[in-house]
Amino acid sequence: MTKKGYGALRAAAIWTATLLCLLIPAMTQAQQTGRARFDVTNYRIEAQLLPDQHLLRAGAEVTFTPLDATRSVIFELNGSLKVTKIERNGKPLTNFVQDAAGADTSIGPNVRVDLGEVVPAGQPIVLRFQWEGGLTSPEGGPLATKRLAYVGPEGSYLMYAARWFPFHDYAADLATSDITIIVPTGMQVAGTSDDPVTPQVSKDGNTRFRFTHHKPVLPGNFVAGQYITRSLKFGNYDIQFYAKVGSENRVENYAELMGTALQFYTREYGQPAFGTRMVVAQIDDESLDTYSGLGMVFLASKLFDPSRPVPEEKLQREVAFQWWGQTVGLKSFDDAWISQGLAEWSAFALRESNLQGGALDAAQREEQERALTFEQTASIARAPSALDDQSAAYQSIVFYKGAMVFRMLRETLGKDKFRQLLRTFLDQYRGKNASIDDFEKLTTQIAGQNMRYFFAQWVEGTGVPEFSSDYQIIRTRTGKFRTRGTIKQNIDNLNMPVEVMLRSEGGDNPMTTLQLQEKSEDFDFESTGQPIEVVVDPNDKILHMSDDIKVAVVARRGIEQFHEGQYAEAQQQLEAALKMDKSNAWVYYNLGLLYMEQRNWQLALDNFQAALDNSSAKPDWLDTWAHIKRGNAYDARGMRPQAVNEYNKALQTGSNYDNAQAAAKKFLATPYNPRETTAQSSLN
Repeated sequence: MTKKGYGALRAAAIWTATLLCLLIPAMTQAQQTGRARFDVTNYRIEAQLLPDQHLLRAGAEVTFTPLDATRSVIFELNGSLKVTKIERNGKPLTNFVQDAAGADTSIGPNVRVDLGEVVPAGQPIVLRFQWEGGLTSPEGGPLATKRLAYVGPEGSYLMYAARWFPFHDYAADLATSDITIIVPTGMQVAGTSDDPVTPQVSKDGNTRFRFTHHKPVLPGNFVAGQYITRSLKFGNYDIQFYAKVGSENRVENYAELMGTALQFYTREYGQPAFGTRMVVAQIDDESLDTYSGLGMVFLASKLFDPSRPVPEEKLQREVAFQWWGQTVGLKSFDDAWISQGLAEWSAFALRESNLQGGALDAAQREEQERALTFEQTASIARAPSALDDQSAAYQSIVFYKGAMVFRMLRETLGKDKFRQLLRTFLDQYRGKNASIDDFEKLTTQIAGQNMRYFFAQWVEGTGVPEFSSDYQIIRTRTGKFRTRGTIKQNIDNLNMPVEVMLRSEGGDNPMTTLQLQEKSEDFDFESTGQPIEVVVDPNDKILHMSDDIKVAVVARRGIEQFHEGQYAEAQQQLEAALKMDKSNAWVYYNLGLLYMEQRNWQLALDNFQAALDNSSAKPDWLDTWAHIKRGNAYDARGMRPQAVNEYNKALQTGSNYDNAQAAAKKFLATPYNPRETTAQSSLN
C-alpha cells in the first residue's frame, strides 16, 4: 500500500499483496542504514481475537537466520500493537525499543531487539514475542485512511500487509508458518492452510483454528465472524465464499468470473502455488476494496451491492496476483512491475481474449490512455521508491503502463516466445523471489538476443514515441492506387515492430508491419479504393503520443485528480482538454460530473447537454448517462417534470452500460436526492 509515510504497502487494493524495500542492493542498504539483514524462516503464532473489546492478544516464536554478524535486529509491527515481552533461549530480552510512531519512515512502526550479544551470520535464532492492542482504525497501519486489520463483533480481519505480527522485509521474506487463531465459540475463521483445518472447541468458551504452511509463503491473512459459506467448483478449482447475510446475491456471479480467470491463467502460465481451493471473504468498507493473500481474496462489502457495477477488472487482477506476487515473490518492492504490471497485463489479456470489434478497440485504447496519464512522472523502475503506491500516478505507471510494456514485449518477441517466457519464469522462480533484472536475463535468453535496449527504454526510462508519416499517392495503369511514404518517430533505438494501415474508400484497408530500428522506415501500399489516410499503430499496441491521445491523457489526469478530491486541479485539466478539442463529448460529460459533485447544477446541465450536442466520436453509453445525469441535476433543483423527461430519454437509447437502464428506472420511481447520493460512482 504505500511507501510514503512508512513504506509502500501495495496497491492491493488493489493491491493486493505485493511488496516493499529500497532500490539499493541489500548489502549496501544494510551498510547505509545500519540495519542487519536477516531471513525469517518460520512463524509459530497463537493469536486470540476478543471482538467485544476490539482487542488482539498474541504470542509467536519467530525463527530467523542473520545474514550479517549483528547484535540487533528490527522487525516491523503495527503501531497500534504493544510488545509486552521478548525472550531468547528462555531468557527475557529487556533492551528492546518499540517505535510505534514509525520515526524511521523507511520502515514504519517497528521494534528493535538487542540480542544481548553479537551473533554470527548463518546461525538460526528463535525469538519469542508477546504483544497485544486494539485494532479499530487505520492508526498504526501503513495507510492513513484505510484499515488493514480490525477486530470487532460485526466481523474481524487480519491482512499480512497490516503488519499485525512482527515480520521483516515486507512482501519479500517468505517463511513457513503455523498459526492458530482463537475466537469465541460460534464464530468462523477463514484462511488458507496446507493441512485440514479442524476447529477445536475448548471449555473456556473459545474455539481454536489452526492454519499451516509447510512451504515458504507470505502468511497471516484471516477473517473471522458470522458468515454464510458457499462453495462453487470451476474446473479443478473450488472457490469458497464467506459472505455476510444479505450479500449472497453476487456470489455465483463472482465465482464464475473468478473461476474463469483461474482457468485462463492456469492454461496460460501453469499451476498457482495455493493449490485448488481459493477463499473469497467479505469485509467492511473501511478497508481496501480488494486485497489478496496466498489463495485468498478480501472484498469490501460495497462490492456486493447489486446496484453497483461488477468490478470485473479488479477481480481478474486480484486472481492474477496468485501467480504474480504469490507463486513468484519479489526480491524487493522496487520489482513491483513483475507483480503488479503482470497482474494487470494478465487481466487485460483475459478481457482481450473475450472481446472483438469496437469493444476490443475501446479496451485497447483505454489501456493506452491510462498508461500515458502520468507517464512522465517516473519510470516503472523508479515509481515504487518515488511515489505513493495508492496514488493515481503510481497506478498509472506500474499497473497500466506496466501492462502495456508487457503487451509490447509480446509484440516484440512474438506470442509463442512471450508465452514461453512467462511459463518459464513461473516455473523457474516458483516459491522464490525474483527481480526485474532476473526477468530481463530470462527474456534475453528466450529471445535469443540482448534485450537491454527494451528494458532501458520502457522499464527504466520515460518518454514515448510520436509517429508521423509523409507519403505520395499515384494512380497505376490498372486503375489502382499506390501509396508510398515514410514513417518517422523520435526515439533512438526503438527497435520494435510497428503496424501501419492504409485507410481507403470501400473498406479496403491494407496493413503491413514495419520493423522500426531507426527513426524512419519506408512503406508501400497498393489499394483498390481512394486512399484516405495512413494510420500508425491502428490497434494501439505501442505506447505513443498523438494529438487525440494528448487530449485523452489530459482529461484522464483531471479524472484521477477528481478521484483524489482535487476539484480545482481536476477542473483545470478538463478545461485544458476542451481547449485542445472543443468538440470532445467525453470531456464535457466528465466535466459535468465534476460540477455535479460540486453541486453546481446549472453548469452540470450545460456540460451534459454539450456532451449530447457534440457528435464527435464518443462511446455508445455516453448519451444514456448524460440524460440520466441531467435528470439528476433537474431533480436536485426541484424540476421534476424535466427530470422525468431526461430519464425517459435515457431509457429510449436502450444502452445498459453500467446498469444504466436500472438507474433510469430507479430515478423515475424515486427522485434523485443529492443529500443521499453522490453524483456518480466514478468518472469514466
